[in-house]
Amino acid sequence: MKGRVILVDDYGEGSIVAAELADTGLEVEQVRSCPVGEGIVALLAGPDVPVGPVELAALPDLRIVAATSTGFDHLDLDAIRAAGIYATHVAGYCDEEVAEHVIAMSCSLLRGLHVLDPVARQGRWYDYGSFPPRRIAGARMGIAGFGRIGREVAVRALALGFVVSAYDPFADADAMRAARVERVVDLTTLAATSDVLTLHAALSDATREMIGCEVIAAMPPGSFIVNCARAGLIDHDALGEAIRSGHLGGAALDVFPVEPPRPDDPVFGWPRTLVTPHAAWYSSDAAKAPYQRAARQALAVLEGREPDNTLVSPRR
Repeated sequence: MKGRVILVDDYGEGSIVAAELADTGLEVEQVRSCPVGEGIVALLAGPDVPVGPVELAALPDLRIVAATSTGFDHLDLDAIRAAGIYATHVAGYCDEEVAEHVIAMSCSLLRGLHVLDPVARQGRWYDYGSFPPRRIAGARMGIAGFGRIGREVAVRALALGFVVSAYDPFADADAMRAARVERVVDLTTLAATSDVLTLHAALSDATREMIGCEVIAAMPPGSFIVNCARAGLIDHDALGEAIRSGHLGGAALDVFPVEPPRPDDPVFGWPRTLVTPHAAWYSSDAAKAPYQRAARQALAVLEGREPDNTLVSPRR
């Protein structure tokens, strides 16, 4: 088998892809920007690498664009379809990690760990008054988006005693009932009945800033928002105002509008806010999985097989 497989992803390691494609005859390279030229049969594109008409026109032998991420908004699927090549992504590679991160953040917010840690370090022992820890069992968790990760969050939340409800216009109502999750018919109602609101929707024109002034205002005083999905799902100005005013008890954020955020990003000045550096997806296993899976998808196409997690197929 001949051809070049190019990885364009600053977070990945070409050696992982090379190991998956060993003994195939394919050449594996890792580069910093979208390549140009003949002989490139597979492009493994990280989430910061746009692939559209211009990039495709420069790759005449390309047969597959494999996103090394769950999200694929950096791929122009219409252009890829028009070019008659495959597009894939690596959905599900870090579902457990993200769900666990959400639960850890939710429990930290309710128990006040992010506030009580500096209190203890300052020697203010038994000083719970400014942020009394709350009981987790019986707390209401609202899940906005009941896809793979939303379902994983629900399983873990129910095990801890949360009362779980969810809003997702595309989710099956019977599946929600089977999962012991109450189905809510609109986002504002979900917000109004949640002590912790966690976001698990894909980012699109329809969902951009879906958590805005109206939804935040509907949330109970002292409630919390957790976002390990996409920063664009939230109106950050509205969120910051609600936290500073005391309407929200706080928030936990793993994603930001600009990453990495500037040192003077307003988020760092919000009180009662827990921040992690886009780490929800990470474990040692999850760090390798996207590149292993993208390499296998490329190999499947080059061997004439249908890859998994197909977004665009020239056979359809």
